[in-house]
Amino acid sequence: MMEWQISDQDIQAVEEILLPHGAQFPEDARNVIRCWHSTNVAACPGSGKTTVLLAKLKLLADRMPLENGAGICVLSHTNVAVNEIKNRLSDYVDRLLSYPNYIGTIQSFIDRFVTMPYLRNVSGRNVQVVDGFTYAQHMLSKIECNKKYSALKYIIELNFKPGNQFKTKIDYIQALYIRGDGDLCIGKQHKSLASAKKLSAEQYKKLLIDILKEEGIIRYQDAYTCAQIAIDKLPTEYTDFFSSRFQYVFVDEYQDCNNIQRQAIDSIFDSTKCVVFKIGDSDQAIYNSEEDTTPDWVPQSGFLSLMTSCRFSQEIADVVCKLKRDDKGIVTLVGETGVKPVLLIFSPEKIDKVITGFISALEAYGLSDKNGIYKAIGAIRSENASGLKIGSYWSEFDGTAKKKSEYNYWTLVDEIVRSLSNGKLYKTEQIVRKLLCRVFHYTGIRNPTSGKDYTPATIKKVLEDKYREPYRQWMYEMSTLQKNDRQAVNQVVRKKINELLKINNPETTDIFADLPEHFLDESAVISYTNLLEKNVLIDPTRGRRIVFDTIHGVKGETHDATLYLETDRKGASDLSRILHCFGVGKQGNSTLYDYSRKLAYVGMSRPKKLLCVAMQAKTYEKAKKVFEHEWEIIDLRDGTEA
Repeated sequence: MMEWQISDQDIQAVEEILLPHGAQFPEDARNVIRCWHSTNVAACPGSGKTTVLLAKLKLLADRMPLENGAGICVLSHTNVAVNEIKNRLSDYVDRLLSYPNYIGTIQSFIDRFVTMPYLRNVSGRNVQVVDGFTYAQHMLSKIECNKKYSALKYIIELNFKPGNQFKTKIDYIQALYIRGDGDLCIGKQHKSLASAKKLSAEQYKKLLIDILKEEGIIRYQDAYTCAQIAIDKLPTEYTDFFSSRFQYVFVDEYQDCNNIQRQAIDSIFDSTKCVVFKIGDSDQAIYNSEEDTTPDWVPQSGFLSLMTSCRFSQEIADVVCKLKRDDKGIVTLVGETGVKPVLLIFSPEKIDKVITGFISALEAYGLSDKNGIYKAIGAIRSENASGLKIGSYWSEFDGTAKKKSEYNYWTLVDEIVRSLSNGKLYKTEQIVRKLLCRVFHYTGIRNPTSGKDYTPATIKKVLEDKYREPYRQWMYEMSTLQKNDRQAVNQVVRKKINELLKINNPETTDIFADLPEHFLDESAVISYTNLLEKNVLIDPTRGRRIVFDTIHGVKGETHDATLYLETDRKGASDLSRILHCFGVGKQGNSTLYDYSRKLAYVGMSRPKKLLCVAMQAKTYEKAKKVFEHEWEIIDLRDGTEA
């Protein structure tokens, strides 16, 4: 494939659309924009990779339609690309978002073009993904009604004892699974129930196939496994078709792809027949837990770099780059500002001084805008965790808090839109149950067994027992919506809730007419969410909002100032595990060391203007003054600067 020649005038035209007036792309960004062959792109935090991607999409849009009716494919883990195109390339929306182009989530693409076609081929019918409890009901029914599962039935009856762990046989069956070695296992028990060659294990595997073929349903976790099988069985003609349909393929945040997603992308798109760009930062691969076996992405030789950060000062960059695996420098457009990162040293008995120390640092550096973005972040939010956690620094922190969106209809609808856009039907189903609970609450429909309001857990059983088919149909319709927007979801939700209620009460017309105005108040969504938003400390001196969050929760964000909070996991702190990055000691063998490094890299690369790190005294003392040169040390133990 011939590469296009991108002129300086082409790049200047893109700069005028996407960059602030007078701003220009740095040279490394220009190199990526000019590249039109398959390659990997390693991008540092704040490098503007989304803007570079938009620049390439704008240049492609100028050349559409492409040769032989080919299109472009843009894949990420969220629909951020779609939103950015709508917001920043509004004049090109129709060209970029219409056939033959595909712009959406990686998982939705794999489900649509790989897993579901394979399952339809295997089962001879359309297949629906269902939750584990519904699936276990089907399993139990088949086990008890068919002798060909007699060995499986025997082992279940032999081992199932009603108790705290498994209250019902359905709960027990739901916890059954086939381990990697083929053994039949239950829950978290290390010892298997039956080895891979035993008849009961074979019958369990056969049962899953029978349910797929005879009833057309599959569990979420099995759909994941089927994707692996489907990828292995992809015919050459199928992959050739995709490599010709999509001439240009962009995979954003590639470091967060799991093994199956990576294999799918490599199998579907032949990088010798179409142009494949894999864009990411392997040091930001934090979505897989520290126990995950997915290897970190290593860009292939000849990769391009986006190592000029537009986000932070050189002082922050010099600290952050020490946390990179390759320890390569990051150059910033901002340059040096004279503001060093701040290290707040505290003793356990004076941990409450950390937040006031952060506020004092904001004051000292003139960060007084009450509309600025100030966040305090840590790795551990669980209130039950031992040692340091986010709540250790601020007693008001609620580790279980999510926005109380169930108290407004439209915020719940928006949550449904987001989960559908991210290809996560299981989350959609959970939100729908929350929504039903609120509707029933306001209309006085209560659980007849307990006389109390329904909860998402108790309403689940009712939906499965009484409304299984219409509820399954509802979820199916949600998953096949042509447009995942507020209006479309609202129409389906209202229609389906009324249909469900009509089953018991045919005289039901529109239950929404009986709901209170405040619950349905569309204009109150933002203000009500902010009002109920937990984990926000209002600084009494300036009215600044300091938001407490997890490192995972702020990935991809940019802050004015960030306070990184030291937290403990498995007997040691995250900061003690990264001291080797700064020249103290050696990296331990546990995977937690590298995981902690990546968490720190993500967390400490969020701020534009000021990075603060709260470090307990014992960690600081172990560091042997290694932080003295590049950090401003503020000792909160006696209130003095070091």
